[in-house]
Amino acid sequence: MNSNCTAATDAKKNLSVKDLCERNIWKGKAQATAFWLLWFQNGVLLALFRLLILIIFTPFSLCLPLTRRRQFYRYLLLIMGIRIRCNLTWDEVKKHTDGCVVALNHISIFDHFPVLAMPGATVMVDHSDSVFGRAVGFLLFKGSGSTYWRVSNVKQIVKNFRHWHKAPEGTALYITPEATINNGRGLFRFRPEFMIRGRPVVPLAMKLSVPFGLTPNPLMSSGAAKFLRLIMSPYLTFNLDFLPPHTPMQNYKDKQAEQAFADAVQNSIAEHLDIPATHFTREDKYLYREEVSRERHI
Repeated sequence: MNSNCTAATDAKKNLSVKDLCERNIWKGKAQATAFWLLWFQNGVLLALFRLLILIIFTPFSLCLPLTRRRQFYRYLLLIMGIRIRCNLTWDEVKKHTDGCVVALNHISIFDHFPVLAMPGATVMVDHSDSVFGRAVGFLLFKGSGSTYWRVSNVKQIVKNFRHWHKAPEGTALYITPEATINNGRGLFRFRPEFMIRGRPVVPLAMKLSVPFGLTPNPLMSSGAAKFLRLIMSPYLTFNLDFLPPHTPMQNYKDKQAEQAFADAVQNSIAEHLDIPATHFTREDKYLYREEVSRERHI
């Protein structure tokens, strides 16, 4: 194995990068696969039902006032079997996150479903792994009344932050500073460029419960396959715990201080979830994925 990825070890937690990546579609016992196969036909019908609801819901919701649209979106999630459990009420979340960056751990391609139900939500988006994800994302953003920043580099991030600084009130910017998805057993290192822009940062610790022992993000699955498995599941339960905010940094020139700030936000989420906060990055993950792919073809 490459010494820069799978053979590398996080000195503090004694983990390898593969410990943050899930290669199996089902966790635990073999009968989980059997239960999924028994459910499969119902899952296909449920996925079609959910997609149909989204298609019908979006144009209807556009006719509603913004406040009603966001309320209607929360009802939509209930109808779709997507449950959100939060440690704060709606009004408390609104007050706690207003004008702040909300940094959350990234656990699935469905993380935007509960995030868009939050008051004032604006989501930083880079790309989607599948056509299904992009299409559903478009419907969700339109129907929920939330907005997004399309960014692919630091220059675009800085430009959007400058514009937001003019009137941050009424907006909560949701970001996933790992820049990749973990498997719930540890966190990839947070990137400071997503949050070092003079706004308070609220850590958000998220958990996702999926039936049948299904893995939300198998390492070698395509984006379309991951999306279809999740949308076919009888239910998805998201647990959201908003943590105390971190005071914004003012010095953007000290790279070590910026990373230390990002590490502090990462550590607060990891401690709450009782999982390690590692220094492995998105690049380490994809180096490991390339190695796994090469091994399969040997």
